[in-house]
Amino acid sequence: MLADVIGVIEVGENDWPVWRHLRRAALTESPAAFGSTLAQWSGAGDTERRWRARLTSVALNLVLTMDGEPVGLVSATAPGADGHVELISL
Repeated sequence: MLADVIGVIEVGENDWPVWRHLRRAALTESPAAFGSTLAQWSGAGDTERRWRARLTSVALNLVLTMDGEPVGLVSATAPGADGHVELISL
């Protein structure tokens, strides 16, 4: 039996299409888990400019892959003055 290969990739603003796909899927699947809604990231809120801005305004954005396919995302703030980091998307 072969094990699944799990990867972690730090992404930036040029990776907005994959981030958009994963984030919209997460908002659809688990809406109560997020502070924003799919509706806020749809229609007029669903623009390349906004997705790029989201990826540049948050310190750390990771895409998790399984066997090379994107399957999840994680975002976190930069360390604060107290050294703490806050996970803001998972």
